[in-house]
Amino acid sequence: MLGIVSWLMGVTNGAHAGDHTLLKGLGRGVANLVVGWLEIPQCLTYYAVEYPVIGVVPGALQGAGMTVVRAFGGVIDLVTVGYLAPGNTVYDAVEEPLLPWEGAWLPTQRGE
Repeated sequence: MLGIVSWLMGVTNGAHAGDHTLLKGLGRGVANLVVGWLEIPQCLTYYAVEYPVIGVVPGALQGAGMTVVRAFGGVIDLVTVGYLAPGNTVYDAVEEPLLPWEGAWLPTQRGE
C-alpha cells in the first residue's frame, strides 16, 4: 500500500497544465479514490484550530462533502482515462487542490 501511495505521489507530482500527461491524470484519479478520505481529518483539523469550540461540526461536514467530491473526481479521471488537464477538472470548479494532501491542514496566521 505504501508503495502504491509513493508511486502515485511521484506520478502526480507537479501536475500543471503544461506538463499534463494521461498517466498523471490517471494517477490523480486513483490517488483521489484511494486517499480522498484524508479530507475528513484535514477539514476537522483546520476548523478545530480556526473555531475551537464548534469547529468539529463544519469540519466534519466539509470533510465528508469533499470526500464525495474527491471520489467523484477520481471516477471522472478514470473514466476519461486522465484526459482532463488541470484547469478543466472538478477540483477547479470547487477551487480545491488537485490532490488531497496538497490542501491546507492549518489556517494561516492572522495579522494582529
